[in-house]
Amino acid sequence: MRASRLVSAPNWRYAIGEIVLIVVGVTIALAATSWYESRQERRDELVILQQLRQTLSEDLQEINTTWEITRQRERNLTALLNHLESDKPYTAELGVKFQALIGWRIVRPTTAPFETLKIQGYKTISNALLREKLISFYEDDYARLEYNLNLDRDFAIEKVQPYFFRNFVVGVAAATDIDGGAQDWVPKDYEKIRAESTIANLCRFRADLLRRFALRQYASTSAALLEILDEIDRELG
Repeated sequence: MRASRLVSAPNWRYAIGEIVLIVVGVTIALAATSWYESRQERRDELVILQQLRQTLSEDLQEINTTWEITRQRERNLTALLNHLESDKPYTAELGVKFQALIGWRIVRPTTAPFETLKIQGYKTISNALLREKLISFYEDDYARLEYNLNLDRDFAIEKVQPYFFRNFVVGVAAATDIDGGAQDWVPKDYEKIRAESTIANLCRFRADLLRRFALRQYASTSAALLEILDEIDRELG
């Protein structure tokens, strides 16, 4: 009996050593796997951040360009209203200002990288603040901008266009694209439309619509976009 115990003791020590080696090996393997997965997740994050930065930079340029066009449209509407209310005669320069009343422009942002992010999961972006800003921007800011621009466009289509098609002709230098095109609109009877209150009211309402909604939303959307780009740049290092 004593001899059997002496023989079995080393076997227990050997078994314990084997277990320790297995545990250490598994721990190392898990740590290596976790390290590899973390690096892969970081690579995936950097790829989506780079894609977002590129498209958001392009969107910012488009937004700022359209913002400036809209500001110029509001200035033209104000000048046109002042011209109409001051009983001044018709001049050729009014053609572009009439275009400000009937034209519109829509911003069409690129959402493909954000759709990819939604498929991969929002947690792909490790920075919680940046993640929340991105979600809020695409789902709220862009939605509000689109709503306000559509409000302006619908007013042009439903209220202004019918009046123009009855009382104006398109000038020789007109562009074919009404959406932001630099068209030249010539009134059939300037004195008649000037004497009426309709076109002055359309100018007044459209300019107010741009100031209160479209221009304000352009400003807030551009500011939010700049903040996001700054956050992305910090993440990209």
